[in-house]
Amino acid sequence: METIIGNTVAAALDTLELHYTRDGENFTCTLCEEDANFRICIIADEKNELLLVIGYFPVKISKMNDQHMVGAYVIDSEDGELIYRIANNVDNGAINEQVVMACFIQVLNRLKNTYNDIMKAMYGGEHYTFTFGNENRPCA
Repeated sequence: METIIGNTVAAALDTLELHYTRDGENFTCTLCEEDANFRICIIADEKNELLLVIGYFPVKISKMNDQHMVGAYVIDSEDGELIYRIANNVDNGAINEQVVMACFIQVLNRLKNTYNDIMKAMYGGEHYTFTFGNENRPCA
């Protein structure tokens, strides 16, 4: 089976000169930033023609109230891991490297730009708990 979405994701990550691992439709890379190390997973769902980009915060929390026009924060109900994700329909091969890069950079920027505020809320609020996330968790 031809993997148009997967091949486009690989090409985009190569263009960005990022080290990543690939397991079928799942791509994973870790970016070492000034404040924290962020893990980003990209799922190239050929069957459903969907590109899903997920950024994992290196912390776990119990709840969060935040909404954005693009993307969504989600808390894993099983382990409290906080993620930010974007999903794009890429019907009929409507994907190119720029689409992948735009989604990837949007997720990375959201992780970087909200990390300090989230940490302040966690340490300053009595409703939050803090634990380090499992960096070795596979792509969902």
